[in-house]
Amino acid sequence: MQAIQTSEIRWYKTRKAPSATDADAAACVGITIDGKVVQAPAGVSLLSAATAAGIYIPALCAHPDLPPACQRGGSDSGCNLCVVEIAGTTGMRTSCSVPVEAGMVVTTTSPAIDKLRKERIAKTLGTHPHVCLTCPQREGCSRTTCSFGNPVEQRCCSIFNSCELRKVSDYVGIPPTTPNYKHIQLPVIKDEPFYDRDYNLCIDCRRCLVACNEVRGVGCLEVKNTDGRTWVGTIAATLLESGCKFCSACVTVCPTGALMDRTLDVARKEETQVPCKATCPAGIDVPRYVQLVGLGMYGEAVAVVREKLPFPGILGRACFSPCESACRRKDLDDPLSIRSLKRIAADNDTGLWRKHSIQLPPSGKRAAVVGAGPGGLTAAYYLAKKGHSVTVFDALPAAGGMARYGIPSYRVPLAVIDQEVGEVEKLGVEFRFNTRIENVDDLKAQGFDAVFLGIGAQNGDPLGIPGDNLPNVVDSPTFLRAATMGKIGKVGADGTAISIGKRVAVIGGGNVATDNARSARRLGAEVVDMVYRRTQEEMPARDDEVQGCIEEQVNLRFLLAPKKIELNESGTSRLRITYVRMQLGEPDASGRRRPMEIAGSEFTEDVDLVIGAIGQRPEVITGYGVQLAKNNRVQVREDNMLTSRPGVYAGGDCVLGPSTLIESVAQGRKAAAAMDAFLGGDGNIEEKLLPDWDTDPYIGREEGFNTRKRLHPIFIDPAKRNNWDEVELGFDEATARAEALRCLKCNLAAKIEDMVLPPEAWLELTAENVAGVQTESGVYQLLDADKKVLVIRGVENLREGLEAMLDKADIAKYFVWEDAPFFSQRENQLVQAYMQQYGGMPPGVGADEMDDLF
Repeated sequence: MQAIQTSEIRWYKTRKAPSATDADAAACVGITIDGKVVQAPAGVSLLSAATAAGIYIPALCAHPDLPPACQRGGSDSGCNLCVVEIAGTTGMRTSCSVPVEAGMVVTTTSPAIDKLRKERIAKTLGTHPHVCLTCPQREGCSRTTCSFGNPVEQRCCSIFNSCELRKVSDYVGIPPTTPNYKHIQLPVIKDEPFYDRDYNLCIDCRRCLVACNEVRGVGCLEVKNTDGRTWVGTIAATLLESGCKFCSACVTVCPTGALMDRTLDVARKEETQVPCKATCPAGIDVPRYVQLVGLGMYGEAVAVVREKLPFPGILGRACFSPCESACRRKDLDDPLSIRSLKRIAADNDTGLWRKHSIQLPPSGKRAAVVGAGPGGLTAAYYLAKKGHSVTVFDALPAAGGMARYGIPSYRVPLAVIDQEVGEVEKLGVEFRFNTRIENVDDLKAQGFDAVFLGIGAQNGDPLGIPGDNLPNVVDSPTFLRAATMGKIGKVGADGTAISIGKRVAVIGGGNVATDNARSARRLGAEVVDMVYRRTQEEMPARDDEVQGCIEEQVNLRFLLAPKKIELNESGTSRLRITYVRMQLGEPDASGRRRPMEIAGSEFTEDVDLVIGAIGQRPEVITGYGVQLAKNNRVQVREDNMLTSRPGVYAGGDCVLGPSTLIESVAQGRKAAAAMDAFLGGDGNIEEKLLPDWDTDPYIGREEGFNTRKRLHPIFIDPAKRNNWDEVELGFDEATARAEALRCLKCNLAAKIEDMVLPPEAWLELTAENVAGVQTESGVYQLLDADKKVLVIRGVENLREGLEAMLDKADIAKYFVWEDAPFFSQRENQLVQAYMQQYGGMPPGVGADEMDDLF
C-alpha cells in the first residue's frame, strides 16, 4: 500500500494532471469537474485530481503529503467537507474517498453542497474555540484581551492569522446555528522537547495520526476519547515514552494550533526547520549527506558535499561547524558530530561525484587569483570548471593558505591538503608560488580579464604592551607559519630566529591560541602557559581544542593578562614577562563580563618565547587600486564580491578579517559565479553530483532513538602525541553510522507541501482590473508573483491609489482590496495582523514606497 500512496503523493504534488501526450497517458483517464475536462491517473482520489487541476475543494482532514482516504481504507472520522456530486450516483460523496474512474462528471459546488458544508464546519467548530472567527474586531487582535469579555478558553489561539481552520471556515461560511464551544479541559503540555500541545484545539482531523503512524511509520499517536469528544494524543504519557522521533511531520500537517513547534521562527520558517543547512555559509545540504553516511553510502555523501565546495577532507577536519551549534537535536540532548561525519565520508570517497562533474570547454578568457588559500582555491576551482583559464599566485611556496600555514598538521595533515589542492590542479589551474603580486595593473598587463583577491590574514595583531617587539615575541601567524615550514630555531633572511626554549607563554583564549600552545609542546617546550584574561567559561576556543590542551599538559591560566615584556639580562631565560591578575566586571559589547585589573596584583615570570594569539589581520593592501573599508579590509558588494574596480573581486580574510575556512570558501563560490558572468558565462556554478537519491519519508519506529547520546570520534592516546601525526582519527564505520542515524531528519518536514488553501480574492495588477475598482475609501494590498504581501495601504480613493501603483507592476503582480470608511484604522488592523504572523512589516516595492508607507 505504501508504494501506491507514494505514487499518488508524488503525482499530487506536481499540481497538474498529465497531458494526453505524456508517456504514462495510457494510465490516465478523462473526467469532467465543474465543466472542465481533466486528465488524471485512474485510481487516484477525486480530491487529488481536482486540486491538481486547480479546482479548490475544502478539506481539513486531507493533505497533499498524506495518502487520501481512498488509499488507506477510509476512516471512521473526518471533516467531511470535501463533498461533491457525481452524475449517476445518489447523494453526495467525500471526494477524498472516491477513486477516479473514466467518464466521471463531478460538481464541486451547488446550493445543496454549500448547505451541507456549512453544517459540517459548524460541527467541527463546536469542538474548537471559535468566538474570534465571527468577531467584528478580529483583525489585528492579539487574542490576549477581549473587548467582549469572552473567557480565554473560548477564544482562538495565537496562530489565528495563519490558521487553516480559520481560512476554510471563512470560505465555507459559518452558520448562525454553530453550537457554542464547550471546554472540557483536555491536556495542555508545554514542558516537553520542541512541541507545545494543546489538545483543546484538536479537531480530530487525524492528519497527525496518518503522518506519524502511516507515512513516517513511527506510531506514537492514537485516538482518545474524553467525555464523548475524540482527539489524537500520544500512546504514552510523554513524547519520549511514546517513541517520538521528533521528525515534526505531525506539527507540520496540523491545521490548527493544537501542535506547535516552539523552536521555529515564523518569520524564518524554512531556515529554522533545517538550521544545519541554513547556517552553513556554503549552503551544503547537511541532512542529506549525514543521512547517507548513516547508510554507509560514503561516495554519495561526498558527492552532496562537493556540490557546494571542493574540500570535504580539509573541512571535515578544520571547519568550525556552525551546523553543529544549530543542530535541532541539541534541544533534545546533544547535537550531531556533523564535521566528523563529513570527514569519514571524505576519507572513504569512492569518486562517485566525478560521474556528474562537468568542465566546460575553454572559454578563451583568463582569470588571475591572488592567494592560494581556501577562498582563492575555491574561486579557481569553479572558474576552471566553467572553462576559463586560471592562474593562482601566492607569496608562499605551497597552496593552502591558512589551512596549510595557520592550522597545525596534527589537525589537518599536509597530505590531505595536497590531495584536495591536486583536484584543483587537475582542472588545468596553473600555480605560481613564491610570487608576490603588488599591483592589479601588472595582472591586467599580462592579459588577465578578471582578478580575485584572496589574501589571507597572515599578520598578527600586536599585544599592545611595552616589549611586544622584542626578539622571540612573535604573533600567531608568524609562529605557525615558521613551524609548518620547519624554520623554528633557524635564522631567517632578516637575521632573526624563533627559539622555543624551555618555557613558552601563549597569550589568548581562542582556537588559534590552542593551536600555538599545542604546537609549542610538539616543538620541545617543557612548559607552555596559555594565558587568558577571562575565565574558561568565556573562552571562545572549542571545547575539544581546550580538552586537547589539557590532555597535552598545556597550563591553562585564567584571569591573567600581560602588562609588559623585558629582556632578561641576568637569568637563564631570554625574557621576563609581567602579569597582572584580573577580575570580571559587568558585561561588555560582546556579552561577556569585562575583565578588570586588580590593583597591586602584578608579578613577573621568566619565559623563553611569547606568542601573541589575540587576533589576525590581512596585509595592508595599497597597490590594488580598490576601495578599502574599516581595518584596511577590501570593500565589496555582498551579492557578488565585486570591489570598487571593474573586473576585480575579493573574498575571505581580506574582506571579512580573520574568518573561518568555510566562510572563505563561501565567498570564493559567490565570487566565482559573478566572475563567470563577467567573463561571458551564465554565472551558474551549481552542480548536481548526486541527482537520483532522496530521503525516504518512511523512517520507522526505533526503540531508544530519542535517548541516544552523542558519539565521539577516536583520538590518539595523549601519551603518544609527541609528533605531528593527526590527533583525531575520526569515527570507525560502525560508530559513524550510529552517530549519523541520530539525525532527526528535519529536512523531511521542510519538504512537506503547504496545504492547498481557499482561493484568495486577488486580481492581476493591470490597468483594466484597476479600472473596475470602486472610488470609495478602503484598503488595498499589493502581492508579488508568489502571492506574498508587499504593501498594505489605506486610501481615500481605492481606484486612484491603485492607479498610482501601476508603475510598480514589475514587482507587484497582484492586488486585493476592500472598502473601509475608516481606512486608516483598517490599515492598522491588517498591518498588525501581518506583523503578528511574519514578525515584521511588509517589505514594500521600493525605497521610495517604503519611506512613504512606513
